[in-house]
Amino acid sequence: NMFKRLFIAVILLGSMSANAANPISELDFGTYELVRVDGQLTGMQMRLSKANGTWLMEGREGGSWENISCDRGCDYRLSTTKESAMYLNSFPVEVQTQFNIACIQNVANAFCRLNQKTESSKGFYALVTLVAGRPIPILLKKIAKP
Repeated sequence: NMFKRLFIAVILLGSMSANAANPISELDFGTYELVRVDGQLTGMQMRLSKANGTWLMEGREGGSWENISCDRGCDYRLSTTKESAMYLNSFPVEVQTQFNIACIQNVANAFCRLNQKTESSKGFYALVTLVAGRPIPILLKKIAKP
């Protein structure tokens, strides 16, 4: 019935906003390295900062830093609650139930921080690729602060 559907919608909405962590900010600036599934570092690094109020994501693999937040559509913006919830759903169920998520994204990927619900100082970062038709998370290790 109508009431039951409305009730479920309200519960879903409540649980989605409860999964929101503090937005990505200056506290998240730094250098990150992509981690393989087996836990080994890949040598592919990303550096997050901001210039003139715009997110700046640079990348390198051994060489010098290049801007990977490139042209139109490549600019990063804060992800919506709905988008962030979708990215959280790409993680294992244990992560979905125990962590809050905050992301910024462009057309190709989302940079996300996941904080433990019970102890928000604990958490991890991930790059969620958006080009495969479904979000695929790749673990990031913070290797340097700005």
